[in-house]
Amino acid sequence: MRTLASFIILSMFLMTGCDSLPTGVRERFGPVPPKVREFDGDLRTVYNAAEVAFKRLDFVLTDASGAPTHLEASSPISTSDSMGDSRQLVVTIRLRDAGQGRTEVEALVSLQVENSSLGGVAARNQREHGFYESFFTTVQQVLQERATSNK
Repeated sequence: MRTLASFIILSMFLMTGCDSLPTGVRERFGPVPPKVREFDGDLRTVYNAAEVAFKRLDFVLTDASGAPTHLEASSPISTSDSMGDSRQLVVTIRLRDAGQGRTEVEALVSLQVENSSLGGVAARNQREHGFYESFFTTVQQVLQERATSNK
């Protein structure tokens, strides 16, 4: 009986569309928006600071095409023998000129898990993760260091 009731409720949600879902459910299963910060500095300066920040945080650049609007980096792979899986963070950033000598940085952290029992890699964008704050703080530190050394 519970199965039938659950099926009816689920069917009602599907027929009425996503707007009828509670906000918490929509947020949990909807797309994860990137975290955004603005920094003082032109596009190239902030791009270079982001590269240094990734390296300081022990990330390897995986897509640094040379265009100062996109950068991707990966953390070292951590493995768990007890869980039989491997985990890695992949961070994608997009940079945009915000005008008046400022640059907007969008960051999106994705947790990639490979599990032998599931057979493949599963990636899940992280709505909240400590890396966002660590990355933005490190970028700011690099920019401040460079501003101080140029004086």
